[in-house]
Amino acid sequence: MAEGTSDITAKATVLGLGNAGTKIVKELSLISASSWLSIGAADTDKSSLGFCALPNTFPIGFEWTQGAGCGGNVLKGERAFAHPSKNIINDFIKDSSLLIVSGGLGGGTATAGCSSIARTSRKMGIPSIFIVTMPFSFEGHSKREMAEGGIKMLLPDADIVIAIPNDILYSSMPAHTSADEAFRRSDMEIARAIMGITEIIRCRNLLSADLSDFKNVLQKRKSICCIGLGTAQRSEGENFCHAALERLMASPLLGGPDKLREADAAIITLTGGPELNIGEMRHTLEAVQRYAGTDTKLIVGANTDPLYTGFVQITLVSVKYEFMPELPEEKGENTDFPEQDPSAQPELPLLPVSKGIFANTSRNIVASQDLDIPTFLRQGIHLDKGK
Repeated sequence: MAEGTSDITAKATVLGLGNAGTKIVKELSLISASSWLSIGAADTDKSSLGFCALPNTFPIGFEWTQGAGCGGNVLKGERAFAHPSKNIINDFIKDSSLLIVSGGLGGGTATAGCSSIARTSRKMGIPSIFIVTMPFSFEGHSKREMAEGGIKMLLPDADIVIAIPNDILYSSMPAHTSADEAFRRSDMEIARAIMGITEIIRCRNLLSADLSDFKNVLQKRKSICCIGLGTAQRSEGENFCHAALERLMASPLLGGPDKLREADAAIITLTGGPELNIGEMRHTLEAVQRYAGTDTKLIVGANTDPLYTGFVQITLVSVKYEFMPELPEEKGENTDFPEQDPSAQPELPLLPVSKGIFANTSRNIVASQDLDIPTFLRQGIHLDKGK
């Protein structure tokens, strides 16, 4: 490990929030290379935590939810995370050198919990990465709006926000794939993505790609990210790096080569064992870059670690920014005044005002306005007479 890299990963903590988050961290705990991570799960749903079966599980706001979850109600989630029961999460993360939080936005627990945890980690001075999923389009507009609101609340306090659209699964799975299988693969791929991102930050001994690179690419702006991983064993033959590349492009959460070509930025890293040679590194990274668009900003990293002896892993994060529409330039109001010397004051186009039949009556003044004068004359409104 390169000098200075141990600080950020001295105690890397991964926290899953809500039903989706607990499933993701459960899958993460089954990956052997995740043994150095401190993994926990928090939810307002008692049954979800029971299914997770992790040693670090945190029931939140059961007084509000009776352990039955938030039912998609963000207000209930905010109340739950404002409850003193959240202090057990604070104790869990307080000594962390890096915090990674995962969950599915659009529901009550994760949408409210992510912004609450982000504020807490910022106050504690802990760098934070949020890897969250956006709802499927068939889940409805209201759930999508809640997820978008969750992103807006999250961006000011989180260091990095990686939002992954669930709809990306459509591009890589056959239509006849069962719903259970699709969601399970999604959880597994996000768990692998978390593992890949932590490895990018942990191993920086060849070509460096670190937390600052992620922050510079994402720039706290709203964006949609796609993540892919591809692994291969050396025992698969001399083309094992090519096999890893093919599996990368087939990753369910990458969306295929087209997503990489359309990306505004991408972070690509290759991790292998100590036996990884310069030729393998060069050919693999060049092959990945050929899929990128000409205008895509690329950040490339390469690492070696004894945990990866005998195989390689390619990790790719592509970023597509959601730019705000540019506002048209404001044009000055048109006037009927001709151009004059700036030092000269133009004459105001004052018009004589007639009170008509009320000329010889007493003045009817209200709020400094003579109500006997027609409104269009008092306010200088031009009437179109159709000529």
